[in-house]
Amino acid sequence: MIKVSIRRQLSRSLIVALCLTMGALLLVVNWGIGQISHEYMLSGMKHDAESLIAALQPVPDNQTWEVGARGASAVYQRALSGHYYLISGPDIEIRSRSLWDYPVTFKTLAQGQENSFQMAGASGQNWLVWQLGFSKGDTAFTLSIVENSSPLDALKWRYSFWALLVLACGAVALFFMQQWILTRNFRYLDSVREKIQAFRYAEEKPDLHSVPEELAPLADDIDQLLQQLKQRVSRSRHSLGNLAHEIKRPLQRLQQLQDESAAAYSPDIKHLLDDIQWLIQRELKRARIVGVSSPGRQTNLAVDLPPLINILGKLYPAIRIETDLSAAGTLPQDRDDMLELIGNLLDNACKYGLSKVNLTIQIVADHAVIQVLDDGNGLPQESIELLLQRGQRLDERQEGAGLGLSICHDIVESYQGQFTLENHPPDGILVTIELPLR
Repeated sequence: MIKVSIRRQLSRSLIVALCLTMGALLLVVNWGIGQISHEYMLSGMKHDAESLIAALQPVPDNQTWEVGARGASAVYQRALSGHYYLISGPDIEIRSRSLWDYPVTFKTLAQGQENSFQMAGASGQNWLVWQLGFSKGDTAFTLSIVENSSPLDALKWRYSFWALLVLACGAVALFFMQQWILTRNFRYLDSVREKIQAFRYAEEKPDLHSVPEELAPLADDIDQLLQQLKQRVSRSRHSLGNLAHEIKRPLQRLQQLQDESAAAYSPDIKHLLDDIQWLIQRELKRARIVGVSSPGRQTNLAVDLPPLINILGKLYPAIRIETDLSAAGTLPQDRDDMLELIGNLLDNACKYGLSKVNLTIQIVADHAVIQVLDDGNGLPQESIELLLQRGQRLDERQEGAGLGLSICHDIVESYQGQFTLENHPPDGILVTIELPLR
């Protein structure tokens, strides 16, 4: 069997979550820095554009245009300085001195239109280009301002590297902190395990209430399981007491007959021995109904009931058992308890039914409703009340219905449920049981 480590799963989940979170954070930081640097460069380029447009003027008597000496910064005068501009219009092209050694053309824009993009530039530079369409006088122009973004790109990647290093160190620190927290808090599980182990050697029930909130459901389930085991042991002892009490009288009578004369009382001796044999067979049948004990396991109706129906079908071949389990799937009650409960109900219904027994299990609101109906002749009301009393049977020679029903009543009470038994004309007896789902 493969063992699953909760701590290992939590560690893997945290590593994946940290990697995804830190990776996403790094991408956001890198994108944010890129946006900031891009907007910063565009802001400076737009400021230069205002100066260039203001300095753009026609040349007298030459029908051309030029940028005045004060219109452009000195940085545009150095070759391949990383700062360039190009003003183009109808038969007009004004280049900054820095762009004379690198022929490049840009598309023409309409008045008021803006555009920005990046491209590879001269000497391995990475250019950011911003364009604006404008008009001056009656002439339409397109202004293209270019800046080399390579220094900012290098700075951005250096910053991203340090950010990655800091995030990686933070992720490692968080991972080791998580391991320390897991180790510290898993000690609560050790305390729960020690309390349960101590219960094996002591009479008192372990106190599982002083546990963290996350472990409270587990502690409640363990406490409920212990209560169920305690109730089951109590019922088993009670059943053994009933069995011993019922066997005691036949055995005493048998001893008396043996002392008097075995030959004269041989029919009575045989009758008493048959009674003892019947009592033993009844308890064996109850064991067959429940099957292999599995305390604490929930009841899967589709899996656990078919073998029970099959056993009862062999015990009562003249009775047809019809089931309707479509409205229920799994009951939270203990499997052994439910098999003993339903098995006893069906067993009694098959005894007193004529040809058919119906079993219906459905979920109504927050309750599981179990109904068993036979097609027998029914019973008087006083007989129904008598059947609910422990160990009472209507016919001492008929295989006992009384003890089985009283056992069912005990099981229902242990789950705070309701047990009703009534005549159901024109059919026989209807037994209805309501069990809370929680």
